[in-house]
Parts: sequence; C-alpha cells; structure tokens
Amino acid sequence: MKDKLRPLLRDSMPVEKMEACGIRLDISRQRIDAQQYRELLALADEKGVLEQNREMQQGSVVNVSEGRAALHTSLRNPSENAPFHAQVQDVLERLCARTDDIRSGVWTGCRGDSITDVINVGIGGSDVGPRAVYYALQKPNMPIRLHFLSAVDGTIFERVTSGLNPFKTLVVVSSKSFTTRETAVNAAAVDEWFARAGIVNKDRAYHMLLVSANSDAPRQMRLPRENYFPIWDWVGGRFSVWSAVGFPIAIALGSKVFRELLDGAHAMDCHAMNAPKEKNLPLNLALLSYWNANQNDMKTHCFLPYDERLRVMVQWLQQLEMESLGKNRTLHGQRVEGFTGQSVWGGHGNESQHSFYQWLREGTVDSSIDLLYCTSSGHKHDALHRVLLANAKAQAEALITRHEDDPYGNAVSTFEIDELTPKRLGALMAMYEHKTTMLGTLLNINPFDQPGVELGKLLSRRVEEGMQ
Repeated sequence: MKDKLRPLLRDSMPVEKMEACGIRLDISRQRIDAQQYRELLALADEKGVLEQNREMQQGSVVNVSEGRAALHTSLRNPSENAPFHAQVQDVLERLCARTDDIRSGVWTGCRGDSITDVINVGIGGSDVGPRAVYYALQKPNMPIRLHFLSAVDGTIFERVTSGLNPFKTLVVVSSKSFTTRETAVNAAAVDEWFARAGIVNKDRAYHMLLVSANSDAPRQMRLPRENYFPIWDWVGGRFSVWSAVGFPIAIALGSKVFRELLDGAHAMDCHAMNAPKEKNLPLNLALLSYWNANQNDMKTHCFLPYDERLRVMVQWLQQLEMESLGKNRTLHGQRVEGFTGQSVWGGHGNESQHSFYQWLREGTVDSSIDLLYCTSSGHKHDALHRVLLANAKAQAEALITRHEDDPYGNAVSTFEIDELTPKRLGALMAMYEHKTTMLGTLLNINPFDQPGVELGKLLSRRVEEGMQ
C-alpha cells in the first residue's frame, strides 16, 4: 500500500502548454516532479527516440521481426523525396478520381442508379480507423451513407443490409492479406445478397471494390483489375487509414476531406520529427506513458473526449496502443522488464461522469487520463457547448483531487483543440501514432507486429474445420 499521494508537475515547476497543429497539450496535472521530468527528457536522448522516429519516416527497417519498414507516414507525405512517393501518389490520384466519379454520378450501379450507400467490409485496422474518421466528420443528411461490416455476426449483417437498395449500394472489401477469415465470410455474404437481387457476373463490378496488399485479390473475387486498389506490406493495418483503406471515408465525405485529413497528419509528422523534445507533443505523451506505467504503477489509460465526434476514437486508440505494445519480449528476444503499454479504455467524457468517474475518483487504482475538448463546437447550440466545456474543465481538476490522507491519485493530460476539422483530426490521430511508436523505442519492443493475433486466427480456423 502506498503511503502518500504523488505530487503534480505544476507543484515543482511552471508548466506552459505546448501546441502544434491546433492542439494544445497541458501536462501540469501529471504525477511527476520537475527533476523526474528532466530525467525523462534525458532518457529520450539516451534511447534515441527522436532519431528512431526520423529513421522510421525515412524508410529504415524498423519492423525487425518481419524485416520491413513502417511507412504509414509516406502515405500522407506530398514530397517527391518521400519513400515510395510515386506508388503512393498514383493510388491516391486513382482513389480520388474514382471517389469524384461516384459522388458526381458518373460511376453508377449496374442499372444506372447513383450510389447512395457504401458498405465497408473489413475488420481490425480495416475497420476502426475508417469508422473513427467517419464518425468524427460526418454531417447530417449526407448524400452517401457509410456502413460497416466487421464481425461475422448475422445480426450486424441484417441490420446493415435490411434498409439498403442493392442497386444503389457499393461495397469496399478491405483486407491487407486478403486471407482474413471474417472479411472473406462477410464479403461472400454480401455477394450472395447482391445475387439475390440479380446482381451477378459482370454486373458485380459496378458494386464491389477491393483494397489489399495481395495482388491476387481481383482474381479471387472475380472482379476486373481496375476495381483493385493496392496497399503495401510496409503499412501496418492499424496505421492504414491513410491508405486506400480510407477509400470508403473518401467516398462518403469527399476526396477534398480525405486529402485534408492526410495534410493534417503530415503536419504532425513534421512536428514529431523536428520539434525540440520539450515541445514535442507525441514524445511527451510517450515519456509520460512510460513513466506512469513503470514508476506510478498505472496500468490503465483512460481516453475521455468531451465531444461526441471523438467517441469512436476510444476503440481506435485501444487497438493502436494495445495491439502495438502488447509484447513481453524485446527486439532481441529477451523477457521485458517492467510493463509494455497500458490497458486503454474510456468513453464520452460527459456521459462517463455519470458512469465510471466514481471509480476513477475514489477507487483503489491509479489511472492516467487523456481529457480532450474542442473550443469550437461545430454546431449552433451554444448553451449546450458552454455546459459541456464547463464540465470538461472542471473534471480535469476533479479527477486529480483526493483527500490528503488518500494515497491514490490519477495523472491527467488535457488537450484543447481549436476546431475539429479534417486537418485537426488527422493531426490528432497521427500524434497518437507517433506516441505509440516512440513507446516502442522506449520499451525496446517492436510496435509493428502482432504475433498473438495470428495464433488466435490459426486456432479459430482449426475449430471451424472441426465443427464442419
């Protein structure tokens, strides 16, 4: 049992908010003192965190277990000097041209109907990234609606397809390997749904697009090659929303919005690579996460957006961090000392005040917390937004407040976003990507593979074959 509450950073030094890409970060409520914070910044130098980030963005092999680069940053880098620039731009231009044709009615269904609905068929990184972006940026009464089929659950399938006209529906099947069982089964079910409507043979090509690193995907799905949009083995699934995996959100939101999302992410890439460590947003987040897990014994990290548009980012961040950092072996195969990553969870901040904040405030576990809010609401209901902001700012303080004789205490970082535009969303998501990969460097683990996931896939297929 701990015998005293750890101090806050603001108790021992003046803390200025650091800012980049319209995001202001306040770390004054972190449970660390000034000397310990300076030691953390020195640790970043010792571990070469910023150097490793620079090498990653320049194309070095950083996914050592698979012998690959990790170049999700190249997907949003407009420079001709970026690795794989020609391939990336070719696919992006094709994607945006096809998007514009679909949205303008040049591309139609097999009977000449305009597309009104898109179904994204994919799971994991082919689902949560596009889902989070769409939920954040969708507007009321959009001309094209986006739906998601991820789990192999007939209830979801029926709810998605029951209200749709197949002749006005376009399906995008996304799978990096094109061997993911759930995606294959859902794609087959959608194909059967089209067939029952009479959409068969060559007519299918008007209603199905493919995204994969497997160049054999068009043959397997019996579709023309122009319906295929490649991704690459140097892009991890949970980092892939910036690739053709983002095709469905481009169709639903527009190619201009998709390009702005990429621009915002690239701006954060530049900040991560060039900002000094004292002002570097993702580096500070990584260092504090490392400190909280291994020195403050905080095994959970709670993500609390005070904005409905960021609700689904909880699931996106959960996959990003927990799949990347859930490792117990170092890059060289030794057992890890300490803890590699925290359990990530959360919910809409205002709703959660009336749910699990009691546990956060007075429970017997310390948690680190990211609390986010936007100064511009994105809607016209000023009175509602004023109350929401008041709750966000008050709870940032309430979540660290404990009795003097209570040894438990949370560590809170607050994020103030000026307005939630596509650029700001891209920067926010890229910030967390860089935090995650920088933690990989600090922990000496590979954040780009997921061997534990592969074991589950193998065993599931064996069970399925036995049931048959």
